[in-house]
Amino acid sequence: MMDIIEIENHHTSGLYTKRPLAIVRGQGARLWDSEGREYIDCVGGQGAANIGHANPQVAQAIAEQAQRLISCPEMFYNDRRAAWEERLCQVSGYPRVFLCNSGAEANEAAIKFARLTTGRSEIIAFKRAFHGRTFGALSATWEKKYREPFEPLVPGFIHLTYNDRQALQ
Repeated sequence: MMDIIEIENHHTSGLYTKRPLAIVRGQGARLWDSEGREYIDCVGGQGAANIGHANPQVAQAIAEQAQRLISCPEMFYNDRRAAWEERLCQVSGYPRVFLCNSGAEANEAAIKFARLTTGRSEIIAFKRAFHGRTFGALSATWEKKYREPFEPLVPGFIHLTYNDRQALQ
């Protein structure tokens, strides 16, 4: 385990705080470290692995798609994306969807959509919330240890306490 930790510490940016644990494989909701110890995955890849690790149906679908087309940017139309967008709209009841790669990118889009549709520049975010590490998402994030190294951030963010209706007014 120490070799893995030492190698990563030597080569990584250091931006993310790590726990002294080297995860090497997963199955469903279980993880194993480099020493063979088993854990329950309570992180789930911050939402990216909520279908479980090594899910055979997901692995098969990824392999099939990779053999067909690995990437198709939105500057081109695509049959699989069109079908997925149509299905999402049917299930959600919304007429349109915005597909993106991460939570930070989704938050950046939400900030833009909110400003565009309301004409306002202020965004209300909540204390203790984490929205991502891009500039807009980081501006919405409350925790100062994430924000301060990159200030000044995007102006117009107001941070309120959850359930404080008076502050919200």
